[in-house]
Amino acid sequence: MTHKVYCIIGRTASGKTTIVDAVAKNLNMNILQSYTTRSRRSNEVGDNCGHTFISASEVSKYRNDMIACTERVGYCSFATKQQLMDNDFYVINPSGFAELLEKTKNIPNLRLIDIWIRCDSDTLMKRAKRRDNYDDWFANFKKEEQEFMKFYPGVNYSYIVNNSGKLSDAIEEVQRIVQLEKYKD
Repeated sequence: MTHKVYCIIGRTASGKTTIVDAVAKNLNMNILQSYTTRSRRSNEVGDNCGHTFISASEVSKYRNDMIACTERVGYCSFATKQQLMDNDFYVINPSGFAELLEKTKNIPNLRLIDIWIRCDSDTLMKRAKRRDNYDDWFANFKKEEQEFMKFYPGVNYSYIVNNSGKLSDAIEEVQRIVQLEKYKD
């Protein structure tokens, strides 16, 4: 049986985590909690925040098991192969996804399904202003400009979901995609 991982890709503040949280809850699926060295946001409390927070000095002990790693402004985020195989959703950025495709191409019975969350700049800015540190968001937004404009060989852009309108519409669309994909293979 093929293990499918839905890789959710989008700009900072595009609603990736909010969408995945809702769909995973509705369909009783698991979300990969990537490791990160960034600081917690004020709304990230307990274990249900999308990440396992570690210090920069702890990264080296995971280096041999990393399957995707993303360097950001002042921090990094990554996942291990075991995490990937134990979960259904992975919120990841484009360069991390390209790396993930390369590193998993020889893993039998694994299928990565990319779902790109699109959001217009005005909506991203409004959402970002509600976060703790707008300056940090803006620095990542600028860094992402290059990353989201680059072409990634091997990335097919399987699905694109617009999240500039009602959040519930984007949640329903991602849920529809997951249900559709269940019957493939």
